[in-house]
Amino acid sequence: MKSQAIKLLALVSFQPLVTAHPHSSPIKPRIVVSRQFDVGNVYANWPSYDQLPLDASYPTKAAWGVWGADDVQGALNHITNATILAAGDEIKLGRAINLNMDLNAFVTPINPNRKPLNHVFQPGSGYTDDVVVLNTQVSTQYDGLRHFKSSLCISMDNFSPTCVQNFDQVVGPSPTEVLGIQQAAQKGIAGRGVLLDFAGWAEVKNISYSAFAVRPSPLPALNSTNHLQGFGINSTHLDAIASWQGLPQNWSKPGDILLVRTGWTKQYLNLTSYSQEILPWDPNLGSVGMNCSDDLLAWLWEKKLALVGADNPAFESLPFDKTIGGVPRSMHQVFIGGWGQSIVEFLDLETLAEELHALNRSTFFLTIQNLNIKSGIASPPNALAIL
Repeated sequence: MKSQAIKLLALVSFQPLVTAHPHSSPIKPRIVVSRQFDVGNVYANWPSYDQLPLDASYPTKAAWGVWGADDVQGALNHITNATILAAGDEIKLGRAINLNMDLNAFVTPINPNRKPLNHVFQPGSGYTDDVVVLNTQVSTQYDGLRHFKSSLCISMDNFSPTCVQNFDQVVGPSPTEVLGIQQAAQKGIAGRGVLLDFAGWAEVKNISYSAFAVRPSPLPALNSTNHLQGFGINSTHLDAIASWQGLPQNWSKPGDILLVRTGWTKQYLNLTSYSQEILPWDPNLGSVGMNCSDDLLAWLWEKKLALVGADNPAFESLPFDKTIGGVPRSMHQVFIGGWGQSIVEFLDLETLAEELHALNRSTFFLTIQNLNIKSGIASPPNALAIL
């Protein structure tokens, strides 16, 4: 049953896999990588970023097979009993901080194709209920593994480019459950969160930028004064931020959950209500975020992160107009489709950043509890930081 389930979903869009991973020349020979998955030593023979994909027929930089042929958890495998216990050491004050924006925070959803939240009250005899109808990605959101095309579907021996026999298996009246959001809910997400405060670092370095600008200028050299147009945060800058925050060079641990404060939410909330309403309709709208590049992807892969998130619309910069290895790729495709790594977006990181700076800290205990709904695509994360 399990081995059959993992073959069901490699693609959750109308495009066939061959379109997502075109071959202008014959398929190259198999990459010589030994990855015999060992439950007792999960990082034995761990492939480097340069060794991805494990098979040349797989999509660009896909990690299919890294966790074994029968896996459906992807990067959440980095979370173990041991990593959760170790993360408990981050709780020193018992201070709990909500990381979720109001479900009705956006006057117009940033993706205007998504319907806004509908909240109504239903009175009864001596009691009152409320009814909430929402797109699960209309506010702070957790992207599940059915959300983006060429999803995980790890099967080294039985890989097929048509794991989804038809799109009804995702959105039809009887969708399959494989890779549904319920799997992340049942796994349980808890661990050590690490905040890298790009917005705070930029302010100290006197770097001004628009979080919404569509066309980038190159990121400024470190310690320079320049104008930054919302794009291209790379590993050099993240390393500089970690150093500025006082983190050691080898700060990351397997199972960490990396959050990046870009300043997007702060800039959005400082807009007038009218500007907030019309912003999503701007055809040139972009977003500050991580640069989709081999440089940053390699930096993230080697850290063995369970999850990434930010206070912007997509973690990465927008629009999706980057290439990896000469192939059009977004981080959403590589993360969700290739690594089985979910993304949390529109996090409220303002209070957390303020508290951490006051304490001269960058790490904290983090929990996420998604909706336990079979075949779900995404969920409000119910994210909570505890200091």
